[in-house]
Amino acid sequence: MRSLEARFLQASGFASRAAYKIYYCQVRPASILTLGINPGGDPANVNPDGRTNIDGSIAAASAALYEKNEHDVLDCSWPENGGLLKVLTPLMDGDATRIRTNVVKTDLAFQRSAKKKDIVIGSAMNQAHDYLSEIIAAVQPSLVLLTGVPITEFTGRYASESKVAANQERDPGVKQVVFEASRVTLNSTGGNALVVRLAHASQFGWTYERYGVAEKISRLMHT
Repeated sequence: MRSLEARFLQASGFASRAAYKIYYCQVRPASILTLGINPGGDPANVNPDGRTNIDGSIAAASAALYEKNEHDVLDCSWPENGGLLKVLTPLMDGDATRIRTNVVKTDLAFQRSAKKKDIVIGSAMNQAHDYLSEIIAAVQPSLVLLTGVPITEFTGRYASESKVAANQERDPGVKQVVFEASRVTLNSTGGNALVVRLAHASQFGWTYERYGVAEKISRLMHT
């Protein structure tokens, strides 16, 4: 983790973690890798170590490399975490504490922004590519959970032999994709994985229970 971050920092030219975020927990072998679009927050409002914001609110559970097994999903009170817990906890057989060792979280882009439109998101995803490939190789997930990310954004960069496992479902009220799935071969590992797209956790986490996405994922994982 230390080497990867140092190499990314040098290549990106970013001055500090105020401008980027790679880690939300320890990177280790885990059954689930969950990916958002990019880390949130205005870089001007984040302290250089990335641990807190200028107003004192928490931006990360660790200012280092999560050596004490901190996990942002469990240890930070962010709106998106409430949504993520609604799908991750059932996948952990109802035991949320298992998320700490069985779920790794990061993003397709590491550059921080208050809004997606504040950065050139495609370029930021390309910038993160080699480093995220290393993370995928280290995690070796059997499930890749995308929150608010189109499946093609992931498969086009990190997978091959993609086959539809569940057709796209869309909520008619908010017109958001709430579920779709593909089976893929991961480029970094050569292994097979199920890739699932859900709606963005912070805004549309309520769709996870309404559409029974944890149950759908479980069925697909066992077929």
